[in-house]
Amino acid sequence: MTTVRKSIFIFLGGFALFLALILPLYFFGELYGASEFFSKFSFLDFILGREWSLSEQKYGALPAIYGTLTTAGLALLITMPVSIAAAVAMTELLPEWLSEKLGIIVDVIAAVPSVVVGLWGIASLGPFLSDTLYKFLVENLGFIPIFQTTTLTAYNKLTAALMLGYMITPFAVSVIKENLRLVPMEIKEAAYALGLTKWEVIRITLSYIKPGIFAALMLALGRAVAEAVAVSMVIGNTCSFSVSLLEPACTLTTLIINNFAEATGIEAAALIGLGLVLFVISILMVLVSRLIYGKLLGGYMR
Repeated sequence: MTTVRKSIFIFLGGFALFLALILPLYFFGELYGASEFFSKFSFLDFILGREWSLSEQKYGALPAIYGTLTTAGLALLITMPVSIAAAVAMTELLPEWLSEKLGIIVDVIAAVPSVVVGLWGIASLGPFLSDTLYKFLVENLGFIPIFQTTTLTAYNKLTAALMLGYMITPFAVSVIKENLRLVPMEIKEAAYALGLTKWEVIRITLSYIKPGIFAALMLALGRAVAEAVAVSMVIGNTCSFSVSLLEPACTLTTLIINNFAEATGIEAAALIGLGLVLFVISILMVLVSRLIYGKLLGGYMR
């Protein structure tokens, strides 16, 4: 091995080792930052507590955890059919010139800053939904717990979820579209040669790229879980537990960014504890998604 190759090998090996150490550094760094809080409050009470109030020293993370999972999960359910349909239309159905124009629009939407989307949610989306969809849900489906509310408001979990769905859809569309373009032409030609219709060929194509679709949706889900600025502007920022989608709420990220600047001592340690919970949720999401992705890929290889 020459000196140059040895130097490159050492550099790349050191860089890989550094990347491997980042996750433990994150974990133990946040654990150390939250140690003051967990020395006085149990972790179980922390994650199962139903109320969060720094002024009253009530540190229940359950409302924020529920708000995070609910808004991100609903956003994923929204973006799943929309992103798949849009990607199929742009690659299989629309003229190339129109597909290119729509691709530019999708990229522009993905590049819009979160704060701009949040302002749109405050000024337009929230009030519109409150006067139309939410009013309909309360009047006709108010007997269902998830649609019950004492005061109809424009800013709640459902508004945050709908806005998140809008924000993450461009990411999923772009990835799914690229996967569709990588499908070998031989597969499509063989399907057409067997007499299959265009829609049947599209179904086969989507089945072929199942792992890619799943990866795209997990990428979008990660974006939804991590979003803070836009969500904090439309979710209502009330940290009390409620299963209703029409009640104001909070998420782990919004609770941290709204309070950390003024927090000190035990309060700051509690917020770092929220960051630790978010980190653990993110790691679990990655592990589960990798497991499912491996099964999908294994099924495809077989």
